Amino acid sequence: MFSELEKISEVDESALILYARLRQLEKWLREMVYVELKTKKGRNWFNFNKTKKTYESDKAVTHIPTADDNPLSFTTFDELVKLIQNNWDLFSEYLPPKITWEVKLDEIVHIRNRVAHFRSGHTDDIERLLQLMRDIDNGFWRFCTDYNDLQPILPPDRDAVAKKYVDLDPFSFKEVAPNEWAQIGSAPRDLRYIVSISSLRRRWIEKSVVIDGTSGYIYNVNIHLRDSRQFDYSKFLATASKYKAELIHICLDTFSSTVRVTIPAIFGSDKVCEIIDGLIIIVENSMTLHRPIDSDDQTVQKLSEEWPEYVLGPKNPLTFLGPDMPCSFFNVIKSS
Repeated sequence: MFSELEKISEVDESALILYARLRQLEKWLREMVYVELKTKKGRNWFNFNKTKKTYESDKAVTHIPTADDNPLSFTTFDELVKLIQNNWDLFSEYLPPKITWEVKLDEIVHIRNRVAHFRSGHTDDIERLLQLMRDIDNGFWRFCTDYNDLQPILPPDRDAVAKKYVDLDPFSFKEVAPNEWAQIGSAPRDLRYIVSISSLRRRWIEKSVVIDGTSGYIYNVNIHLRDSRQFDYSKFLATASKYKAELIHICLDTFSSTVRVTIPAIFGSDKVCEIIDGLIIIVENSMTLHRPIDSDDQTVQKLSEEWPEYVLGPKNPLTFLGPDMPCSFFNVIKSS
């Protein structure tokens, strides 16, 4: 069997590499903008009227539907760049100095336009793009690992959300000595799931004792099924989608035993608790019988790709890449 590339008489390998790298860059820039803006502003993180026409035109083509639903997926690259420039304080920790960023990105915009309109490129186009990706590689690693740098809320009594659900986590942090905390405990045999609440802080906001209602903080909700129970993820996602405007992400795991949900703290504890209460009800109705799952099983990942951008599968670095996992984010280490 010939691959589709082998059937094409003229294949420009450098053009394909350039396209793939540009797609990778733009995809992650959109993800970064989405996370930071939604964490800062909540539901009104974006002017949806800007993409309404393009969005509706895309969805009208019902015979070739896609999962894309995030308004950033329907913006132009120029508009994406303007969002970064107009909210620079949210991204300065991850990108080069603003002047340097703007100069280098101006080159990338020209290169991108050449590729988009199938014009001939310059011999240095790939290297210029890869150099920019090297420049921001560590920044994107920090962006991603910050999202997995979960912090316990101690003591739980100081936060309304953590306090409400602390009894649903038998292994939550306990004060074993004055100002000394440890994860200890035991779970009742009939406990079907554990709900643990932690927090995330974005780099652009100063540390705060108060998380409730604070822009720049995220409530991280982890719901884990016990005793070999598993999620019917399709059922869970279908019902949980009603919260998509408030959530940042729903993260799925390979073994269908855990759901992780991130919610901007700016909504306030009343709204956050309302969402978590609703999710717990959905969990109660989404459990299924255990089936053996191999660590290489791609079922959950494929399912996540059928859903809009707020659903992340186990292969997405935002679901697993932590501060203790150093790597090249874009795999663009300069060859010697």
